[in-house]
Amino acid sequence: MRLTSLLLFILAWNPLFSQGLPPTDSLESPYQAIYQHLYYLQPETNDPAKAAEALTQVGDSATMVKLAIQLKQILDGNGYFVNLESLPRNPQWRDTITRSSTYSPFPGENPNIFVIEKNGVWRYSLETVKAIPAMHQHLYPFGIDRLVNWFGQNAQHSFLGLYTWQWIGLLLLPVLLFLLYWLIYFLLFPIIRSLAQRFQVDDITSQRSLRHADHYLSLWVLVKVAIMAIPILQLPVQVNEWMLHGLRITSWIFIMLLGLRILDLIFVYVRKAAEKTETKTDDQLVPILRKSAQVALVIFILIPILRLLEVNLTALIAGLSIGGIAIALAAQDTVKNLISSALIFFDKPFQIGDYILAGGVEGTVVEIGFRSTRMMTIDSSIISIPNSNMINDQIVNLGLRQYRLVHFMIGVVYNTPADQIQRFIDSLREMAHAHPITRKDLIFIYLHELNSSSIDIRFRVPVVVPDFKNELIVREELVMGIIRLAHEAGISFAFPSQSLYVESFPGQEANPVAPVPPATDWQKIERSWLVKLQDHWATSHPTSPEE
Repeated sequence: MRLTSLLLFILAWNPLFSQGLPPTDSLESPYQAIYQHLYYLQPETNDPAKAAEALTQVGDSATMVKLAIQLKQILDGNGYFVNLESLPRNPQWRDTITRSSTYSPFPGENPNIFVIEKNGVWRYSLETVKAIPAMHQHLYPFGIDRLVNWFGQNAQHSFLGLYTWQWIGLLLLPVLLFLLYWLIYFLLFPIIRSLAQRFQVDDITSQRSLRHADHYLSLWVLVKVAIMAIPILQLPVQVNEWMLHGLRITSWIFIMLLGLRILDLIFVYVRKAAEKTETKTDDQLVPILRKSAQVALVIFILIPILRLLEVNLTALIAGLSIGGIAIALAAQDTVKNLISSALIFFDKPFQIGDYILAGGVEGTVVEIGFRSTRMMTIDSSIISIPNSNMINDQIVNLGLRQYRLVHFMIGVVYNTPADQIQRFIDSLREMAHAHPITRKDLIFIYLHELNSSSIDIRFRVPVVVPDFKNELIVREELVMGIIRLAHEAGISFAFPSQSLYVESFPGQEANPVAPVPPATDWQKIERSWLVKLQDHWATSHPTSPEE
């Protein structure tokens, strides 16, 4: 609601001449020259002959009137808003840099439009007046200026500051742009599809980038058409300024998005070309170059956008340089990761496609970026590890192995005869040496130790395979061969075992004592005699106190 009210207020109010004070017609300063030209071309104070007096004479009066009107249309069509309060009113005004008697109200947008002092009178310069037809033709091509003049001369009724034909144009413009979008899209789609077939764009990422490029290109064309159509409507200059600034910024944004999609397509083919080479250095460079190109493109597009927003780039760069130290201190981890990525690139502890173990993570390196390294684990999960952690941690590059190791212990039961074990070991050695892809010089198969529950044979055989899948295939062949040889030799594999001794079971006494049979008469006599002998021995051999 507030936005609608603000728009209606802007359309109904012209801030340039709300005060209604006429110029002095003296042309004694830049302010008087520019103000007189604009004042006498307003609907309420229309006097083109007086407006033409602010221009340097290059022809007859009719020519000068035409040039004055065209200059006003150029200012309105381009949205060049003149802030009267900022115009110098000093007749002796001089440029602070060139010290010349020239003043340009639009030094950034159009420096060709300027007023100059001659014999104490300020007027639009001869260069500006001569350039008016070319600027007008560029802004209103294909004879559109005649249409604009016809609408301007036949405009009768107005509503909220706009004539009827201007309201009709504002309503028809979105409809025409919508129809034009689909027309451009259907014209470009067959071309994009034929290009995709010609360059064999078969992956999903490339096809998506092509569709996005087609979309952004169509939108960019619409924005350019809108920029060309807005001046035809001859809207109030401040409204034109805001609308054209917004459309120009949008145009640069679409160019940036289109450029990013084109970069994606370019680097898809660069990556495919890098994959065909034997070295992996170019594979590692591709993502870094891609991100560098994207950053450079974004910075390149931001410069004109900031200029359209009237941002002081010199002050901005100075502020960034001053705040660079604070940013570097606050982003130590980011800087550390950037340096670590450079160290990874030059030191090359691993490359894209290597199978590594780093930071407790095991997987295949899929991308080495500015900040982190992306790894694909066995379950196809993607894990990003900061490059600083990769540099500081121990890295085991399993992808650079010359061979893979099949290594384990074979346990044999203790009751196996020694000769039988020796024949089994000899068979294992023959099997390992007979395999076509084992390293014959590094095979170690020996009786290793007497373990607690088995006689252990160390089986250590290196195999020359390119990947983990082939390693599993060879490992399976060797293990199956061990099982067959053990079966043929009558060898039994041992397994960890323990002996358990139970003193008693629940419900039974521990260490039960057998019942004592009753003593016989002979045993009773024997016990009595033993007692008597002990008493006699104690009487005849008394024990001394020292004992």
